[in-house]
Amino acid sequence: MKKIIAFVLFVAAANSMNAQKMTVALNGGIAGPMGAFSRSDYYNEKSGFAKAGYHFNLSATYKLNKSLGINMLLGYSQFGHKGLRSLAEGYKEDSGTDSTTVYSRGTNHSFSVLIGPAYFLPVSKKLTLSARVLGGYVRTSLSGFQVFYEDYTDNAMTQKKASAGAFGGQAGLGLAYQLSNRVSIRANADQFLSSPAFKISYEHYIVNSGRRLSDYHQTLSGINATVGVGITLF
Repeated sequence: MKKIIAFVLFVAAANSMNAQKMTVALNGGIAGPMGAFSRSDYYNEKSGFAKAGYHFNLSATYKLNKSLGINMLLGYSQFGHKGLRSLAEGYKEDSGTDSTTVYSRGTNHSFSVLIGPAYFLPVSKKLTLSARVLGGYVRTSLSGFQVFYEDYTDNAMTQKKASAGAFGGQAGLGLAYQLSNRVSIRANADQFLSSPAFKISYEHYIVNSGRRLSDYHQTLSGINATVGVGITLF
């Protein structure tokens, strides 16, 4: 429901602006996590076990003048899950079993609604360099995982998926090349970050069987590298 409301507000805001100065763009590409979010060390409780995935965004830019504008963005990122072997080995050592197997449950993903200023610098008649700094709301979900212990009677434990929202932002550079008065191709590179506070819960946790978190509150950051198409409305 929050995603639907955010999309309706986004479209309504775009429609209320002067169409002669409005460009709408759809971009997609790679989302690469950094820092603690990308670590996969069982013994480091800051590890987020996320690996590179993909990112899509729909943006609308309203130009105040030739150099300045306002950029609104709806974004979705999904990240892979890594470090299952590290988790399996860690739980094996801590539980004292002969063997453990770990399977991921769900995905690491985020949905963002951002707005902020944009600056434009014409490089040539058709090529424009841009910079933007955006802030807003980011809703992030962490995948869970399930551990199977070979020697236990109750041989399965699950760390459940978790979700949390927080203020987030991104900043980056872009290039736009005009194919015609209305159509452009675009490339963007943005660094993103947010710091949601997740509450972590378990099903069938076995006492003294290994790593257990009650919360996860780290800065989630990385780089989005995307390409896309822009349409200038008249």
